[in-house]
Amino acid sequence: MNGAQPRAFDRTKFLQLLAIGKTQLQFDDEFYRCIWLPQQGATKDKDGRYSATTLSNTQLFKAVEEMKRLGFKVQSKNATKKPRKGHRRQADDAQSKMIRGLWIELHQLGEVRDPSEAALAKWVSGQVKSSKGAEALQWLDGHQAGRVIEQLKKWRDRVLAKRRQ
Repeated sequence: MNGAQPRAFDRTKFLQLLAIGKTQLQFDDEFYRCIWLPQQGATKDKDGRYSATTLSNTQLFKAVEEMKRLGFKVQSKNATKKPRKGHRRQADDAQSKMIRGLWIELHQLGEVRDPSEAALAKWVSGQVKSSKGAEALQWLDGHQAGRVIEQLKKWRDRVLAKRRQ
């Protein structure tokens, strides 16, 4: 046994997935409520309509799986979210996370006024001298990112050493 705890069934998430699947598969309300839900085991609610909320957890899981079989594609929030015009997604590799963490730490120490991604990118661009530039962390190669990390660590260590004196 690996010691991992089983995750609790997230009923709300599965009810949301059914609603999204209904839209994605273009089920009209009449078909969904009068035909499809009863086939999945739904019963009538207090208003006399078939409702997904009457499905057991097992039935709810199977209903989502059936929608997937019919062509429903589940997407994470991040997969559907597009960056605003003029903005790019943050780099999320280990080195970029380390750079960002050191930058935030320096902000918390009072050394960096602006902790934003844009300010970090501008600082990094000034530190990295290359023909391709580095207006974003995504554009750093491994060697450049390593050098930036070392520069930030040295900066942090100088600040901490100064405070210890």
